[in-house]
Amino acid sequence: MEFKSERYMRIIAPPPVVLVSTLYGETKNVAPFGMIMPISSRPPLLVLGISEKRDTFKNIIDTGEFVVGVAGPDLVKQIEIAAERFPRNVSEFEKAGLTPVKSRIVKPFRIGECQSNFECKLEWMKEAGDHYVVVGRVVATDIRDDVNRTGTREDIDPVYYVVRHVYARKGSTITNH
Repeated sequence: MEFKSERYMRIIAPPPVVLVSTLYGETKNVAPFGMIMPISSRPPLLVLGISEKRDTFKNIIDTGEFVVGVAGPDLVKQIEIAAERFPRNVSEFEKAGLTPVKSRIVKPFRIGECQSNFECKLEWMKEAGDHYVVVGRVVATDIRDDVNRTGTREDIDPVYYVVRHVYARKGSTITNH
């Protein structure tokens, strides 16, 4: 069966949903993203796909820093709240009931409820169609003590966006409605 090229993402397994924390002045912002992947281990680099229309993009341009939090299935409700469009000076941390935790190196806050957080400094970015490829150098990493049993990828239970209000985790789907 032929499939429209621009709809290719509907037939690729989704990457995990992450929460990206940035700062707008003193306002602690957080937003979910599903375009993410590690691209290098030496140096440690993460890539995000972000629309230039998003406050997260503007905040990263302004500060050169961000935090990527790996969300688990228990955060589906908070992911959906953080995905809503709020004015730039409104904190999604507060709206979604997420806990900002002081980062070790960067100014944006880690997300206390996330299984792990990657503090990043902007390495470079490049326009790519309707998004920008935003590459961050990972400068600090943490994993919650209750998640870190073996220190490996198997410890993490990420959540994946399937379609509106439907998420998946290892072996099952989660519906938020």
